[in-house]
Amino acid sequence: MFTRITFSLGILAMLIAISCDRVPLLAPTNSSVTLDAGTRVLETGGSTSLSAMVIESSGTPVQNGTTVRFTTSLGRVDPVEAQTRNGVATTTFFAGDASGVAEVRATSGGAGGTTTTTPGDGTNGGTSTTSNTNVVLISVGSAAVDTVTVRANPSTVSTGNGGTVNVIATVVGAGGRLLVNVPVSFSASRGTLSATTAITDAQGEARVTLNTNGDTDISVAAGTKTATTKVTGVAGPSVSLTCTVGSASTCATASVGQTVIFTAQRAQGSGNITNAVLDFGDNSSQNLGTLSSAATVPHTYSQAGTYSARLTGTDANGETSTSVQVIQVNAVTATVTASVTAGNTISATATVSSPVTQYVWSWGDATANTTTTTATAPHTYAGPGTYPIQVTATLQAGGTVVANTSIVVP
Repeated sequence: MFTRITFSLGILAMLIAISCDRVPLLAPTNSSVTLDAGTRVLETGGSTSLSAMVIESSGTPVQNGTTVRFTTSLGRVDPVEAQTRNGVATTTFFAGDASGVAEVRATSGGAGGTTTTTPGDGTNGGTSTTSNTNVVLISVGSAAVDTVTVRANPSTVSTGNGGTVNVIATVVGAGGRLLVNVPVSFSASRGTLSATTAITDAQGEARVTLNTNGDTDISVAAGTKTATTKVTGVAGPSVSLTCTVGSASTCATASVGQTVIFTAQRAQGSGNITNAVLDFGDNSSQNLGTLSSAATVPHTYSQAGTYSARLTGTDANGETSTSVQVIQVNAVTATVTASVTAGNTISATATVSSPVTQYVWSWGDATANTTTTTATAPHTYAGPGTYPIQVTATLQAGGTVVANTSIVVP
């Protein structure tokens, strides 16, 4: 009989031990739970840590291994139950794909928020106040948006040819956190958008492009927040190029070394120009800046040929305007004539189609050459005869040209 009783008590102890292993350890009565999250602003698909501190009514942490259960109204918590260590149980909140505000709650047995008791004063009874320290609200996706801003680059377009504008919306959550995977809607009062919605990237930016040709109001929305910006239509660039040669009112023809005067300016009705370049067509050019006023530019061509001088003006949007002048540059021609002025004295005159710096005269007799800066020179011969005359003209543009004639001295 004694042996049977001993065996039964052993089985009973084993059953009690097994039963204790299966029943979770919960916080004692009047304990409080304080829940905190690594962040309370998340993009869709994001996650954050949760930590629940469980404190007994005496102010000490609960026993290690106390089970805390976590619940959420949006997304999920994994694991849903965790055991305390030094009074703290931890888990992870996963936001999922839906936007909204997740109400995450932690409990252990009957323990929840903190309860504060105010004792009575003999007339009125005491009061107890419970605060939801065991609940955190986590804003997810669009619900997490605190502000949205929008900018357009460039902020102006040509009213003539139009242009493409990059529209960038930046979405920010609480504490200045850039939000990822948040849908942003775009609308424009003019032109065509590449898309009406876009998702924010790792920098919290959603981007679309806008093709427009005038004043355009742009609006964006993310969650409950909105923002606007404006693209301004401006006149495109327009330039004018004219030129003259000597006393001629045009520059249709010129000689090698002859100065061509170009006049470059903005045309009437032109928008602002950020840069203008005059290409002379002979592998040389000159930067004329913004052409805020007309620019006068002299240029000489060193070789004969047909040249297209091109003025190109560019505005802030990269739009360009051009104006062209075609110049036929001819080789230099030179002639010389001579006549007897009195007795053995003559006068010789050179005609050169390009500016000359000096003339060297050879008279065809035993006398030395004569150098002048004028196109006419006198000479006296020793006696009658037929004499060859040669003039060598040094051109202002470089190089020389030669002309010949003869004179009969009676």
